[in-house]
Amino acid sequence: MPYAPQRDRDPHQLELRDTPWPVAPLNFFLTSGYMPGVYDLCWEDPAQQALNSRFQLLGVNVYRSFDSERGPFERITDLPVGATFWRDRTDNVLVLDEPVDDEQWLLRGQPSTGQDIDRFVFRTRCSPIVKPGSQAIPGDANDVVVRVDGELVPVLRAHGETGEVEIDVQSYANITEQKFLPKNRPVEGRRVTVSYRWNRSLLRTDLFQRVFYRLTTVALPVGVDPSCCRASQLLETPLERAIATSNYEIEKLDWIWREAVRRNRWILSQGGERVKVFIKKHVGTRCPCIQNDHHDQPINDCDICYGTSFIGGYEGPYDIVIAPDDAERRREHTNLGMRAVHEYEVWTGPQPLLSQQDFLVKVNGDRYSIGAVRMPTNRGMILQQHFNIGHIDERDIRFSVPMDSGFSLGRISNIVPPGHSPAGVTEHTLIPDERELRGRTVTWQNIIY
Repeated sequence: MPYAPQRDRDPHQLELRDTPWPVAPLNFFLTSGYMPGVYDLCWEDPAQQALNSRFQLLGVNVYRSFDSERGPFERITDLPVGATFWRDRTDNVLVLDEPVDDEQWLLRGQPSTGQDIDRFVFRTRCSPIVKPGSQAIPGDANDVVVRVDGELVPVLRAHGETGEVEIDVQSYANITEQKFLPKNRPVEGRRVTVSYRWNRSLLRTDLFQRVFYRLTTVALPVGVDPSCCRASQLLETPLERAIATSNYEIEKLDWIWREAVRRNRWILSQGGERVKVFIKKHVGTRCPCIQNDHHDQPINDCDICYGTSFIGGYEGPYDIVIAPDDAERRREHTNLGMRAVHEYEVWTGPQPLLSQQDFLVKVNGDRYSIGAVRMPTNRGMILQQHFNIGHIDERDIRFSVPMDSGFSLGRISNIVPPGHSPAGVTEHTLIPDERELRGRTVTWQNIIY
């Protein structure tokens, strides 16, 4: 694997190969939207690159991964983006006056077990119900509006995770008119509608969540009519050749620090220890071991999710090299019996990005948990990763994670305006736009050119 595949290609590599696919756009940057759950992405126009003159460009696809820069990636744009800017954000969709059909009713006029009060409970078509403008915080009765034949009715309770809503059919006193309000019962034949918000896409930004993006260019061969083309005629940049960035990459590596990282890699290759690392999943299909009586927590010894709450548990294994072992091994008594203790600090390069709760496997089969990760940087460029590792007992559920799980790159806003240089950075008129690389700082620009 070439060094730093998620970075933009070096200037001398931009136009050396006549690829059968369009090349990805250059200068891909990610910035925060300064709101929870919002990231702004910008890039250069791929039409400026000479290699793309052989195609009819349709736009750019955006892919996102929450686990690793090596995937799995999911496409988050329905159609190719024709602009050079994209905002990714948590999408809470407003649903207005959704009709409640007969099959949506769970209870309609009959009492539940052990009660003698009629209950009216239905389930919304979409879930989970969330609070407006939130990071998928489950909604309650205050976030749901129900109407029966156009008249508002009170909501007794709402369960946001499942989308279950119960209508309050009790009679309440009207203090102003000194009488009881009539019961508005949603019996058969009456039209019931509900308005709410549901979460279609959650962009997590808490707990140091890793978010990775890749861009691919979509095009057609010259001469093909876009109005009547087939899907098989579309050409797209291979995902492994696409530009990538993450919310931890504040600045692109210049050649000086790229050489420093390469020399660190040489040191590790000479005296380091080759291991395989598993990266904990943060999104995916929820494990069936999660039940309401467990407060939405997974079972620690589940052999499906391995205590992570997502089927499969971990992505990997990925090959990395860490600093050599330099720590004592000892055994100590605990309340659970004898325990092997082997803890020490190691370091590795900037890829892949690691975090707490990941674990690694050594050549001898021992497994070690990864603790808090420290990332030395220079102007926002991650150069190394330092962390403590601790020996995992063989009775730990992480020893059940198979080594042959494999991984796939499968398909599945204060920013610098595109085409402009950051404040204080000069434009190099002698370098064509399709070859010029831009940073965010004068220092970076001076080093490169």
